[in-house]
Amino acid sequence: MDKTKTKNCAADTGKPVSKVTYREPLGEFHGVKAEIVGHRVWDFPANTLALRLPQPKWVLCAYQGYRKVTSVLNCFHPPESWHAVDNTDRTYWEYTRWIHREMLKQVAPGEKTALLFTGVDMHKHVMVEETFEELWVQAWVTAGVKTNALRIGRDAAYGIERHGLWQPFNHKAPPQPGTINIIVLTSSDLGQAAMASSFITITEAKTAALQDLDIRSAYNPKWQATGTSTDQVCIVPGNGDRCFYVSGQVKLGEMIARAVTRGVTEAINKVRGEG
Repeated sequence: MDKTKTKNCAADTGKPVSKVTYREPLGEFHGVKAEIVGHRVWDFPANTLALRLPQPKWVLCAYQGYRKVTSVLNCFHPPESWHAVDNTDRTYWEYTRWIHREMLKQVAPGEKTALLFTGVDMHKHVMVEETFEELWVQAWVTAGVKTNALRIGRDAAYGIERHGLWQPFNHKAPPQPGTINIIVLTSSDLGQAAMASSFITITEAKTAALQDLDIRSAYNPKWQATGTSTDQVCIVPGNGDRCFYVSGQVKLGEMIARAVTRGVTEAINKVRGEG
């Protein structure tokens, strides 16, 4: 894999994100150009997986909703940098948005983007592809489950959101780092309803992978985990024939599920050092 290095620099004074420190091309897949872009967050090494689309596309992203974008980014925020919010007057959400704005100025200036973020280094990502006749599906996945896996609806919440502010419950210890991020690209065009429906298929497939690996809740190990508390999804449709159904009984839905289950399994094993 070629790695083109540029001058390594610490975070600019007063700015949380440094200039780009390296670009690592991963290749071109169905017109989508992929690379890992290195930078720093508060002087800690960080990087971003950038998927640059061949043309602007409407996507559905769990973090930012329905939007037209030219690239999809999975951003590694090193856990060592997270406590920097304590040294600002910003809320956690204001701080996160600020970091993302500053990161975009360096990594994707002028681009319309959809974002995901995680504490997993992008060199731990996996990409898997499923094909059938003219159809293809790709899943780009990062997965950290060791310290934040939970069983949804059984493990208790850590806090509550009121008026846009996060209020932790005093009796609860803060959650630890851990996120499963899934970006799915399809050859088929999808409308808003099909994109929303795909989140069901993707989530069920993710949980199936956790079941296959017998991943347990980090908070109550007797329970089998269904995900983490911070999982994110983005669906990116293609330019093929429009499909309206993406459930498991339809070939496209089966392909999405297979790609996601494989991707989550391989990503967890890669972080464990088994991949």
